[in-house]
Amino acid sequence: MIRILIFLLVLPLCFAAQNYPSSPVNYVTDDAGVLSDQEEFSLNSILRSFEDSSSIQVFVYTSKSLNGAVMADLCQEIFHNWKIGNKKTNNGVLIGVFVDDHKFRIHTGYGMEGVLPDLLTKRIQDKYMAPHFKQNEFYDGINEGIAQLIYFSKHEYKAAKEEIAVNWESILYGYLFNIFIYSIFLYFLLRKKQEKKRSQATKIILMIVASILLLIPCIGSIILGFMLVFLTKVKGGSGSYSSSGDSTWFGSSSSSDSSYDSGSSFDGGGGGDSGGGGSDSSW
Repeated sequence: MIRILIFLLVLPLCFAAQNYPSSPVNYVTDDAGVLSDQEEFSLNSILRSFEDSSSIQVFVYTSKSLNGAVMADLCQEIFHNWKIGNKKTNNGVLIGVFVDDHKFRIHTGYGMEGVLPDLLTKRIQDKYMAPHFKQNEFYDGINEGIAQLIYFSKHEYKAAKEEIAVNWESILYGYLFNIFIYSIFLYFLLRKKQEKKRSQATKIILMIVASILLLIPCIGSIILGFMLVFLTKVKGGSGSYSSSGDSTWFGSSSSSDSSYDSGSSFDGGGGGDSGGGGSDSSW
């Protein structure tokens, strides 16, 4: 009797288990049936061309539901079983879309986690894919997502250089601000009125400390500011330090027009694997 009860409890879970293909027949596996034949053909075309030019494999899997599974775990299982990416470089990406649950995930291989960090994949999902999914435009959402993945995969080093340039610009502004504060500090320090009240040794010590702080952007300016208040013995008064920055993601939507040889064979995953990198989103 106990065995029968256990069987009855486990049976619904067996039917609810995610039933994805043991191996893909192409880059796009549309189990949810949200793509037309032409749309599926177009996406396969782009992904075939992308792999040929970069060796990076991007697979798409759509399903009606997660059936209670944890999306990250399921995508990791599919990624592992389909061996997405190159065996040596692990440069694969899986886009999993679960229509009835209104959830989707970009899952990355070990070799892509540096090129496509979780913060970036999340940005791609929320900005370029989710708005289309909300309108049931699944092809447009997947196509936009793929375009962004292709762009950032190709522009990894360029983005890094631009990022470094922005950092150097911020440091330069910090030093200029330091020099400005330092100049005011010296003015008050060297005033005749201040010279009468402070010993020569005190002035020398303050000069040395201020010169050291000059080399530290931002933080040095704040400390110099406090020292300036101490020197002038200001009672009351107000001041503010504000900084603003507009950080934008490098890249724009890209498209690929390439011919696809429908007669060419699909080799499937190249043997890659993933440690579970990626991000979840919903719409």
